[in-house]
Amino acid sequence: MPGAQSRPPCAAAARRLLDSREGAVAVEFALIFPVMLTLFLGSFEVTNLLSANLKMTAAAETAADLAAGATSLTPAQIDSFGAAATLVMTPLAPSGFKLAFASIVYRGPGSTPLVAWHHEQNGAAPITSRGLDGATLEKLGSGSVILVQATYDYSSPLSFVLSKTYTLTDKAYDRPRYVEEVSCGGCPQGG
Repeated sequence: MPGAQSRPPCAAAARRLLDSREGAVAVEFALIFPVMLTLFLGSFEVTNLLSANLKMTAAAETAADLAAGATSLTPAQIDSFGAAATLVMTPLAPSGFKLAFASIVYRGPGSTPLVAWHHEQNGAAPITSRGLDGATLEKLGSGSVILVQATYDYSSPLSFVLSKTYTLTDKAYDRPRYVEEVSCGGCPQGG
């Protein structure tokens, strides 16, 4: 054809490639998939973190309830309450779960809350009168309460999504049911 312009073969192939829509879906998928996978795994991990926090709260409340139902305690009995609380945490790893028990005596507004006795498990920090919240105790009223402080170190099994360990803490208060104040023979006094 004498009057037709001829294109070089490379330019024609490049034009066909640019005009083609055959691989558009694959390219879009390749661009969006990493973002969607990260969002999915992130929501999965946030759900696991919230579930661990709920389990830890239930475990602290269980331990406080068990201790408040006794008239007097021994360290071995408190350890069994800690074992029950650890079962509440199942299937989470019990290695990062720490419990601190204490009997708190509060005589009302203006008085200083006192720790009658305390007992710790798995290296938990002891509960001392300096760490007590007077406003919370005022809401509970005067008398004796059992306080259980739970701490759990949550580590994500998918470390590339949540790359650090989160320390969760919660406190549970419960009044003694059968006596004015639950005693503990063999537990450290005061604090």
